[in-house]
Amino acid sequence: MFLPPLVVLGGPYGAALFFFRPVGMLLRRDRANANIATRSHFGCERMFLSSFVVLGLLKPLFLCHPAPMQRSTETLMEVPTPSREMVRAYWQDSGAGPIGIFLPGFASDLRGSKSQLLAERAQQSQRSWLRFDYRGMGISDGDFTALTISRYVEDIGAIIRALPSRSLLLVGSSMGGWVATRAAQLWPDRVRALVLIAPALNFIQDYYAALSPSAQSEWQRSGTHAWQLGAHGPVFSLGFSAVEDAARHDLLAAPPRLDIPVTILHGSDDDAVPLQRSFDFACHACASLLAIQTLQGVGHRLQGAEPQLLSAVDSSFLRITHSG
Repeated sequence: MFLPPLVVLGGPYGAALFFFRPVGMLLRRDRANANIATRSHFGCERMFLSSFVVLGLLKPLFLCHPAPMQRSTETLMEVPTPSREMVRAYWQDSGAGPIGIFLPGFASDLRGSKSQLLAERAQQSQRSWLRFDYRGMGISDGDFTALTISRYVEDIGAIIRALPSRSLLLVGSSMGGWVATRAAQLWPDRVRALVLIAPALNFIQDYYAALSPSAQSEWQRSGTHAWQLGAHGPVFSLGFSAVEDAARHDLLAAPPRLDIPVTILHGSDDDAVPLQRSFDFACHACASLLAIQTLQGVGHRLQGAEPQLLSAVDSSFLRITHSG
């Protein structure tokens, strides 16, 4: 049955690039999906900081209602970790081509809206895709209190080793963007592109620094802290080991070298992770191709910007495929 196209007029749309020694830039119209792609090269040499900002573009998107999914092709996957706890995932394999992995944010699991949206897109596009829960979350083993960035990097490392030896696209949301970036550093032969959604780099250090001296001392003394998500959100118990470990993964103090395409999507109205944090990262990172897409009027959860997310993932898959 034919469904009429749904026309969505994009509001003020911004794409911003911060770069060192630009050696080329191309803005092109993608006729296949009417998206605007922005490309720039970053050098690692010491040069003055430049910026290029495209603001106020109206971006009409012509979207058809997606066909309903007939049946999920996902299968349950269990991956052992060094602690012998299991990390569990839902995995669908097309048998060839790149593999996409979604890394959820702090206290999020594979049932989240972005996780399910991307899994459905992969099924519709017949792509290989995996979504998983870190230890201590969802269907995986473990205790949330033991959360550290090192532990989560260990989780994604176990998954990478368990998957077929093909190129990977990592899509990390919030804290998952931090973990995905570390994974790209550690497994450069496998990770061929990153899509980072409001990456919460160094958020553990920031949170701890914002506490009162007495609260900091109490966390260190007792070993645990009641961390509440938002003003009315759930409360999670987090060990002090998360604070002690975070400095090992400070991507601003030790800028990463990323010789792969990196796309950052960040809302201008994000009240959880400041947009400036993505710009700070772009200024510090030594990346061969890094772009920040500023989503005007969009918050941390990226609600209302799903088309931009899908477009970024689609483009990253194409880049990996065409690069061989």
